[in-house]
Amino acid sequence: MNTNEEKFNSLKSTEIGYINKNNQRNNGKTDIPGTGNGQWFYDMECLGCGHKYHANGHDVWLRKCPKCQGGRP
Repeated sequence: MNTNEEKFNSLKSTEIGYINKNNQRNNGKTDIPGTGNGQWFYDMECLGCGHKYHANGHDVWLRKCPKCQGGRP
């Protein structure tokens, strides 16, 4: 098991440091309300290209990078 898989298996998607299957790291919750009911935006970072963006809490586990993986902006 590589380091990313270990993090994926040991942290919840809304915890700082969580890395999803698309190599996107959760850098923590923002103070910005998300678009879903009771959701918050999270700071995300692509570990492939370094692009930083926001994602709703319920999307963290599946997000792809908007810059290099064709994910939603």
